[in-house]
Amino acid sequence: MIVKDIMTSAISTADPAFLKEDVIKIMRCENIGAVPVCDHHKHLLGIITDRDIIMRGDIAKTAEDLMSKDIVVTSPRENIHDAALKMSKAGVRRLPVVENNKLIGMLSLHDLAKKKVFISEIGHIIYHACHHDR
Repeated sequence: MIVKDIMTSAISTADPAFLKEDVIKIMRCENIGAVPVCDHHKHLLGIITDRDIIMRGDIAKTAEDLMSKDIVVTSPRENIHDAALKMSKAGVRRLPVVENNKLIGMLSLHDLAKKKVFISEIGHIIYHACHHDR
């Protein structure tokens, strides 16, 4: 099975100029913990997680100020086992899915859990996400 088979393709994104409040509103309305930041051509520039808002929220005004730029991504054709291992090694709970340098979806722990795949990897991902030095 490949990432494209289980990823979420309907995703909300933020423009780098969005205000912090706009990003928080997207997260609340969509009930999500991360918002990719893209330019007008869907090129992935960064990602904002709920943790980023907590850690940088006092000094950040815009999505560009909040976003993390060192992003681990996956391809829609990557095997989901390899993507799960990538999540575990990076200590992240979600991976942007990029094709031809454009964001086309997100792969999250929730997506993996819905398909009941790689239960042991999910445990490792959660452990590493909780204990990863950032």
